[in-house]
Amino acid sequence: MTHTADPVAPLPDSTDAGMLAQRIPALLAEMDAEHREVLESVAALAVVPPARFASAYAALVAQIEEGFREEEKMMDAIGYAELRAHRRDHAELLALLHRLRPYLDDGNAPLADIVMGMIPAMLVRHMAGMDQALALALRLHGGLADPA
Repeated sequence: MTHTADPVAPLPDSTDAGMLAQRIPALLAEMDAEHREVLESVAALAVVPPARFASAYAALVAQIEEGFREEEKMMDAIGYAELRAHRRDHAELLALLHRLRPYLDDGNAPLADIVMGMIPAMLVRHMAGMDQALALALRLHGGLADPA
């Protein structure tokens, strides 16, 4: 459960709007790849032996944190209007994931089953709502979508 997407060039300085606009298609592709990888990692977590669940879960949380950091860089770069709400959603998701960690570290198998039931739904809700809105904002910023 490691991050396997090829890294793309870093975001240009937010003052260089032209360079940023050129990078939008690559940023969208990177975001899509990250989403696929996280969902694949969640699916892989479902078959991890109980003795390794806690460490695999920790790796998944780290992967999600990295994805959130990258999204937040994109939002900062385009001056995203919904930045605060999107960051708040990231913080709420991470707070829940981190609260569960000590219990999973202690080998709480019933909680592991609950985690496996809720994580996909939480992530899909975030991706389908918040991240789709961000993708649209990126497309508009890059001149790739009609605002109407």
